[in-house]
Amino acid sequence: MKTTPDTRGPLNSLPSFTLPTKAMLTTSMAWPLSIGLAWTCIAWLIGGPSAGAPGLASGAIVAIASIASDLAVRPWRKRTTLQWMTLWIVHEAGRLACSLGLVIVLYFAFSPAPAALLFSYLVCAMAGLAATARIWSTAMRQEHGTGA
Repeated sequence: MKTTPDTRGPLNSLPSFTLPTKAMLTTSMAWPLSIGLAWTCIAWLIGGPSAGAPGLASGAIVAIASIASDLAVRPWRKRTTLQWMTLWIVHEAGRLACSLGLVIVLYFAFSPAPAALLFSYLVCAMAGLAATARIWSTAMRQEHGTGA
């Protein structure tokens, strides 16, 4: 007995949409790098080169990991909100795991000031998280007509 797949399932009845790829990539690069630059300028004035140097490195690491995570979830493809929310969790977990791994490698390779590296990374990672969460949530609110 041959059966045909049921195309009336709950996922097929939900609206599909894409995420703003250009805005995601720009935000993923600009926010961590700008926060890392701000960290470098402020920490350099307060604590000297050893406190300021990790800022740009942290910003670059978070930006690279964020862009790679953005490209991995392929925001230009149409998906339902349920699928996008699952991918957002995967996106953020991958971004944080990748960037944290790179920061650990940086620490063991160059031995920068540990407190400066840790806090500059945390500030850059939280800025990236806040910025990308805004992009994702705005796209979903607009798709469902609940305002922006």
